[in-house]
Amino acid sequence: MNFNLTEDQLMLQTTVREFTEREIEPIAAQLDPLCEGTAYASIQFTEEETGSDPESLITTARPDGDSYVINGMKHFSTFGARDGCAVLYTKDEDGACTAFVIEKNVPGYSVTKSWELMGGGGIEAVDVYFEDMRVPKANVLGGKGKGFDALLHWISAEKIEQCAACVGIAQAALDEAITYTKSRMVRGKPIAGMQGIRWELAEMQAKLQAARWLTYRAAFLQDQSAPAWMTEAAAAKLFVVPTAIEIVEKARQIHGAYGYTREFKIERLARAIPAAASLATTLEINRSIVGAAIAR
Repeated sequence: MNFNLTEDQLMLQTTVREFTEREIEPIAAQLDPLCEGTAYASIQFTEEETGSDPESLITTARPDGDSYVINGMKHFSTFGARDGCAVLYTKDEDGACTAFVIEKNVPGYSVTKSWELMGGGGIEAVDVYFEDMRVPKANVLGGKGKGFDALLHWISAEKIEQCAACVGIAQAALDEAITYTKSRMVRGKPIAGMQGIRWELAEMQAKLQAARWLTYRAAFLQDQSAPAWMTEAAAAKLFVVPTAIEIVEKARQIHGAYGYTREFKIERLARAIPAAASLATTLEINRSIVGAAIAR
């Protein structure tokens, strides 16, 4: 199953569980389909003018009777065209960030075709447009004006899951490099016997294990609800993502010219890994988070 599919399902589940004590109708109605994989969860925050700053949101939520009326658009909604639920972040009538659990593909909800992505396999990312879409007030997540709190929880948890995915991709790249060096012959001998190749593999293995255990630590701290787990998630991303990118690139270089062809798996891994540096917050934002926590 595509990682982003399982990731978004989990993010919706954990965010709703963390920020509400009551049952929200779209979640209850879609629970079985979500588990069966016939419905798809989405997170809808990013817009044309912002990917991280809730004060810059332009999608609005205006109260009208027992509902809110939503107008605006969202960029890069993963599986946003598929039936299911989404957590939607808006700017309410007071200018605060309010989050809703919504049902997709209802009146007032429309999407564009999927973006053509550099990597990511089966990911579907669409732009979503809201035109007078009505959402019950009961679907507010975590309370009016509390959307930023839900956003921080979601994005921090996603960083840890992203780190786990990067560790998996880096491990696959290392495995491919090892297999290639054992089969690639130079003057009748596999290049795995060359000291320079062995040094590269050794460094990749050491860095991969460091990334793996830092990811485990961040996940453990989240499970324990440690006070600083969100900062530790940012620190993990700050190390794990560049490390995984480096490992994949070394593995591609070990393949030589073959690493630039689609005949070898490493080419797909090399296209998949760069997105981690930009999605679910950039590395620069995480430097700011960790630096601010240290200097506080």
